[in-house]
Order: sequence, then C-alpha cells, then structure tokens
Amino acid sequence: MKKGKWHQLGLLVAIVALITGMGVLPAQAKSVAKTKTVTFGQLTNKNPKRLAAIRQAARQQILTQTHAKGSKVAAVYKVKLPKNMAKKATLTAKGLRMNLLANSFKVKQITIPYTQLKGKVLNHYLPKTNRTKAIKTTKMVALTFDDGPDKTLTPRLLKTLKKYKVHATFFETGQNVSRYPQISRAVLAGGNELGNHSWNHPDFNSIGTAKTVSQITRTNRAIYQATGTLPQYVRPPYGNVTAAEGRAVEQPVIRWSVDSRDWAYLNKNKDINEVMKDTRGGDIILMHDIHSQSVAAAPTIIKRLKAKGYKLVTVSQLLNNQALPGLQYFGAHDYRTVGK
Repeated sequence: MKKGKWHQLGLLVAIVALITGMGVLPAQAKSVAKTKTVTFGQLTNKNPKRLAAIRQAARQQILTQTHAKGSKVAAVYKVKLPKNMAKKATLTAKGLRMNLLANSFKVKQITIPYTQLKGKVLNHYLPKTNRTKAIKTTKMVALTFDDGPDKTLTPRLLKTLKKYKVHATFFETGQNVSRYPQISRAVLAGGNELGNHSWNHPDFNSIGTAKTVSQITRTNRAIYQATGTLPQYVRPPYGNVTAAEGRAVEQPVIRWSVDSRDWAYLNKNKDINEVMKDTRGGDIILMHDIHSQSVAAAPTIIKRLKAKGYKLVTVSQLLNNQALPGLQYFGAHDYRTVGK
C-alpha cells in the first residue's frame, strides 16, 4: 500500500475512535445507555386499569413476536402477565421490555413498542412522539358501524368513507369476519378501526361470563387470523355487559351516545334525521353496515356533519387513545365502570 493510502487509513481510524469516545458509536451502546428499570406501579401510577391495558398490549406483542397463527389466540390469554404493581420492566430505546414466566409460546422476553402503549403508560415514561396531548372534541364525532362485515354493503361503505376522506370504527361479528376476512382487511387498509362485536350477537347478560369470554375470544381469533391484529375494543350486543364480564374480558367497552335506530326504521331519510338531530361534539354514533338503507344514508350524514364543521374520526382518535379495560365509553368525556 502506498504511503498516501496508509495516511488516509490512519486518519479514518482516528476519526472513528474520536466519534466512539464521544458516545456516537456504537449504536448498541447508545441503546443500552437509554435503558431504565421501572415498576408497573410507576408506569401506571398504580392504576390497575392501566396495567390491564399493558397486559392487552403484551398479548398482541407475544403473537406478533412469535408469528403465531390464529389457533394460538386462545393460548395467549393463558400466559401469566403482571398484576403486581411491584413487578419490574425495562424502558429501552425500542419499547417496554418485559420478562415472562414459562408459557406455551416458549418466549422468555418481549418488547412492546411505545406506539402500542400510548395513553396506557404515563406520558413522562414515553418518548415525546408517543405521548398523548390534550385535544378538543367539541367538533369531533365518531361514526361506528355494527354487525358486519357484509359482502356487498361494507365495501360500498368503505368507498364512501374514502371519497369523503373520513374514517370510522367497525364492530364486527366473528362469524362474519370468518366468512369475509378480506373485507376486514380492507377496513383496516382504509385507515379505519376494527372492534369486537361478539361471535354471533347474543345478549351477554343472558349467557353468563364463561360463554361471554368464549364469544369474545373466538371473535378476537377470527379478527387476528384475518388481519394479524387483536381488536382493542369490545362492543357488547344490545350494550349489555356485566361487571364480571368486563373484568374477565380485559378490553375497553365502547357504547354510544347517538343511536340512529337504523335497524328499526330501515329508512334512509329517517336514519339521516335521527343522526342529525341528536349529534353533538364528542358523540359516538351507532349505525349498522348490514342494512342497505343505513349505507345509503351515510354520504348525506357525512356531508351534513362536515358542513357543520365536525371532523369524523375513529373511536381511538375521539378518546385520545386513552380507553382502558374495565371502563365503558359512551362519548369523548362520558365513561363509567363496566356494569354501572
């Protein structure tokens, strides 16, 4: 090697050594420097509902990390996850790292991305980009649609939402998801949200806690199998759910503040009038995407709400990503303990 090249190589080595000494390299060392051990009590301010939300995010991460098939969804609810506030976890550059007890997935450790913990963990433990900020909901409403997906009507509704550049939340039954998984995928692909509306629409109050949990788990499995994600929310059929069921399910319950009664009217104009006369800022509007009249009413409802200055958003956006298991939400600022 010529003398000039030796000189260049030496200069390069010196620069690398200097940068390393300044803490810029290596990346791994930088990551380790950011780790911090915390208790779940610190992360949640000893709020058991927040801890339940962390467990919910952990189940999704176990499935994601192991590339699990839908058949493993029931098993993920049997993994023992932290309920003791004194238990510890580690904040890392990539997310919240948790150690797991022996489980059927044979996973000893998971790292939950901070994007999945927004609104669940106290803000100051999250990177700034994942913290919640105060929002005004006086001109925000959430359109929600139950009982789908329908083979014909749901795709038609998705085209309407795309045309008017708005998003909605779809509470789907497991039996319909299993029939039309491609439509559930299309719902998410359009920037909308999916929720759990039971397997075949029974009244939870009449079937008991064990069968309710089975209905929810079976539907979570269908949605995960179709989309690769567990639904965050549950909407109980008829709005009926007991406190015991809420504790067992460990998912936020979403109710509504405006009932279109579209299932009773089956009349496009009545659907429009019912929604428009009752809707105020912060409301959650209940409709169904299995009735042609409801889907036909959607364009007019959207146009009129937008003309009044309302922004149509998903449930997560309306609730500022802060919905917690054990609570049921009727609107942006109206939530109560499940069963009350």
